[in-house]
Amino acid sequence: MGTGTTSWCTDMNLRHRLKRTLRDLYSLAFVYSGVARLMARRGGARLLILAGHGVDGAVGSKRMPADLKITPERLEEILRALGRYAEWVTVGEGVARLDSGQGCGLVALSMDDGYLDNRTQLLPLLEACDARCTVYLEARPLETRRVSWLHQWFWLERRLGASEAGRRCALELKGNSAVLNEVLAAGADAAARGLKRRLKYDLDAEPRDRAVQVVFEQAGGDEAALCEELYLGVEDARELRDSGRVELGGHTWSHEVLTTLESEAAREEIERGRSTLEELLGVECGESFAYPFGRRWDHSAEHAQAVEEAGYQSAVTTHAGLNRPAGDAFQLRRWMLTETLPVHLLVTELCGGFGLLRRLGLDLVE
Repeated sequence: MGTGTTSWCTDMNLRHRLKRTLRDLYSLAFVYSGVARLMARRGGARLLILAGHGVDGAVGSKRMPADLKITPERLEEILRALGRYAEWVTVGEGVARLDSGQGCGLVALSMDDGYLDNRTQLLPLLEACDARCTVYLEARPLETRRVSWLHQWFWLERRLGASEAGRRCALELKGNSAVLNEVLAAGADAAARGLKRRLKYDLDAEPRDRAVQVVFEQAGGDEAALCEELYLGVEDARELRDSGRVELGGHTWSHEVLTTLESEAAREEIERGRSTLEELLGVECGESFAYPFGRRWDHSAEHAQAVEEAGYQSAVTTHAGLNRPAGDAFQLRRWMLTETLPVHLLVTELCGGFGLLRRLGLDLVE
């Protein structure tokens, strides 16, 4: 790495740390001075959406990567804290309230992919905290009991380590292996950070899926058993739906990055996901949709149009922010939940504190 690049990275890291420090200091002052409580029911209609994946409280559990799960204790703390400032709604309910200009303080929890712990761990929390949630379901695990390549890759990382898993996948990819070999040549740290991204963005789905599947099976992986361990079944999803606390939404058929697909293939992912859920669950699952991975480079205006034409009323991203009535219902913002995310940041966003700064041209969130 050249001196100029090193200096640029150092400057970026310094600016990022400064921004985080300012954000924390501002939000602490906003909440603990009482301003948040004062503004909680003022300032017009607004909707804060939280986003997570799994709820896992097992000590030392490696069933899912740390960034895809939150403990029940931490989630309960967040639910109870935000419930003191706002009304819990589903994403679909929240969007409808925004459209009508109602709901000064609305908060929605959402969970992506459709993991089994959404029934076993999350549902009891929703009942205990009088909260509501939207669960975005991948359709393929429900219908075929097959998992995405990503969970096979996570399993291989745990079993073999990232470098060895990447080496074996590169061998299976043969003529398509250059993108993985480049990362592997940079060493173990680079492999741990970069292989998943290369597999996700830089390889065609068919050869990638085939290579990961072969290595997964050679290493002793059992796809059906992994799916049973991780994902909701049809009856589990129905239990969530019938609880009255959970809205079911769409999350494509097989969780591919839409921008890596041809237009017709992306449209098929969206439409097939919805039609499969409706067929399996006997009700429309069409109020809201979640773009897989959800960053602005993972979907486009064309995909938003396809989502709307499929019959959905809204769609969520994974960019943080607050949603207002004038916003785009197919580019809704969500705060990603982590075990260490401070509650005061969420309260500040919910009560309009960061919105005040955005009006001045300062965004401490994105």
